[in-house]
Amino acid sequence: MSRFCITARLILMAVVTMAFVNVAQAQAIRTWVSGVGDDVNPCSRTAPCKTWAGAISKTAINGEIDALDPGSYGTVTITKSITLEGGEGAGFGATTSSGVNGMTINIAVSANDPTRTVRLRNLSITGMGLSGSVGTRTGLNGINLTVNGAANLYLERVVISDFTQNGININATSTTNVMLNEVTVRRCPTGLKTTTTSGQVVVMVNNSNFGNNETIGIDAVANTRMGIKNSVVSHSGTGIRTSGSNSIINIQDAFVTFCSTALTGSAGSTINVSDSIIAQNSTGLNLNGGTINSFQGNSLVNNTTPGSFSNITLKT
Repeated sequence: MSRFCITARLILMAVVTMAFVNVAQAQAIRTWVSGVGDDVNPCSRTAPCKTWAGAISKTAINGEIDALDPGSYGTVTITKSITLEGGEGAGFGATTSSGVNGMTINIAVSANDPTRTVRLRNLSITGMGLSGSVGTRTGLNGINLTVNGAANLYLERVVISDFTQNGININATSTTNVMLNEVTVRRCPTGLKTTTTSGQVVVMVNNSNFGNNETIGIDAVANTRMGIKNSVVSHSGTGIRTSGSNSIINIQDAFVTFCSTALTGSAGSTINVSDSIIAQNSTGLNLNGGTINSFQGNSLVNNTTPGSFSNITLKT
């Protein structure tokens, strides 16, 4: 090999190495967005970006994007572990979605991102956008986790409203852990829908509210393990249901009211209920081929058609 070729190859290797270094240096572990920011900025605190999408490309895996003020920061596709923090005190960071999903989560399995974890805090996500008639909802899903999705999804103090399909749609292909704390989902056909074709969707819903979701408040389709605690489901066609096989929902300290049917089961799935109030629904319980078990402290009252539990186990 000639000296010229060797020199050229060394120069090329140096250029490639510098390119990788520059990319790594361009991604910060913490970045910021602001309503008066610009996506050409480096997304630093003093020179913030304007959108989630603009900041996410400049944020490292498992980094955090913080909103400096209660602006509207656009839709985003999340393909790596990340935290979106909407901010506290001044108000929530918002995502307004017109005709598309508010936030899409699809993280490929990678040795560079072993945790595959998404954390969304202090956010308002709405499907009321500028497309279509004024005042109508056009967004599809508020949060749409599909295909690879994420191994862990944490929602804390998030408000999701006015989408045309689902507030939260979990349609995974492998085991996925989802935790909802102080989450409100309203005015969507379905508030929360979960299913997976492999493994399980393991969901914990705590201190949350699902109201005015026209068709279903919470729907565990297939292969779901869900806990619901200290939560309210109201003003829906069906409050809480299983609609496929191999799903189990455990409910404690819940209030299900003003629904056409409060709880609906499905063949091959089970709903266990304790210390909960099921009141003022057209139908309280509809087994629908499934199993709905009662443990201690339940009140099944003032429903037009009460229905009956499969089994009643008294406190010992």
